Amino acid sequence: MTKTPSVEPVLQSRLLPRISSRWLFALTLLAAVIAAVARVAGQGNAVAYSVMAAFVYLAIIFLLFSLLFFLVRGVSLIWYSPPSEAHDGSPFAADQLPPQILPPRDSKE
Repeated sequence: MTKTPSVEPVLQSRLLPRISSRWLFALTLLAAVIAAVARVAGQGNAVAYSVMAAFVYLAIIFLLFSLLFFLVRGVSLIWYSPPSEAHDGSPFAADQLPPQILPPRDSKE
């Protein structure tokens, strides 16, 4: 005999991401560290300046790659059309074979 659950299962929402206070504290800590390094870099420290230059370089590369990805995705959404033979029919209906890339060979060969 199986027990029925006393509470309904919690389903994960697809609309909004779940942001916990841990993520919020981690992002706040990261922002504080970057701000502290930027302040020291502004005062003339060479090591802090190079760390900030690396952060800016990575941010620019990330933005550039994101821009190129969305550009290519937009172009592929406009001009891509799936091959028509892929939608000819279902191989599971009416004893129909799936579309063949290479025709089957005769077993006598």
